[in-house]
Amino acid sequence: MEPRFIGDPHSQLLSIHHRAQGVHGNSKRAVVICPPIGQEYVQTHWSLRLFANQLARKGVHVLRLDYYGIGDSAGEIEDVTSTAVWLQNIATAIQHLQDNTGVETVTLVGLRLGATLAAQVADDNPNVNAVVLWEPVADGREYLDALRSNHHEMLDLWVRPIQTPNDESREEILGTRYSRELVREIEQTTLDPSSIVQPQLIVQLESDTRSFSHPTDGIQRVFRVADSDDWSDLRRLEVAWLRPTTIRMIVDSVDDMFDRLDRFEALSLPDSGMQLQELTAGVQQ
Repeated sequence: MEPRFIGDPHSQLLSIHHRAQGVHGNSKRAVVICPPIGQEYVQTHWSLRLFANQLARKGVHVLRLDYYGIGDSAGEIEDVTSTAVWLQNIATAIQHLQDNTGVETVTLVGLRLGATLAAQVADDNPNVNAVVLWEPVADGREYLDALRSNHHEMLDLWVRPIQTPNDESREEILGTRYSRELVREIEQTTLDPSSIVQPQLIVQLESDTRSFSHPTDGIQRVFRVADSDDWSDLRRLEVAWLRPTTIRMIVDSVDDMFDRLDRFEALSLPDSGMQLQELTAGVQQ
């Protein structure tokens, strides 16, 4: 692992580069991981590290990223007033990985709100060749309401009643203080993968009743997994989020996608729309 601060010197972002191993040491295959935020960032940190290690062993360059105001990156999350900051962080990570490995295109793997951000970046970034949306946040208001419910349930566990120090400019949810501007923006956020032109893998819980579709046949593959819905389980908030079976499935699927992209030389073609039908043919099989 190679930790490095990237981006603007006044608002540096922590990145962790897991270099491609084995016969693919000079691989054209690259992934940027877009993590969740808040408490979910903490829960999933260990699993995303293991996920990155497994991909690297498959010959993939992997970059893990802390957004501005989160983890070990510069800034405070309560000063972030728009997800546009994090969208730019992902674009910075893509460019950094390209500059340091020689890859021309990158696959985005996003988890929870990170998946929703990844979808937005993929929608207008020609350097993204595919996207994995892992248990994505499809409705921002439902997402925040579930977090708030957990927050209030946690407060009720205290022996002495306590109040969250919210005000007109900030709201605290599960130990993270968000600006009201950011909260309002997330509440308005929805996920529509149908506008993404790149091949996409969507990983959903079996308990998630939503269905996604795409106007282009074969471009979208959906996996439903039997993992438990720990996001809404207060007892699991302080426990590491581990998904070994699902992680292996996603690693194998990403490896297969890279094989397909490589076969049609799409890893070195930022705009591979002409070959999209051939590339995605049989993806549902």
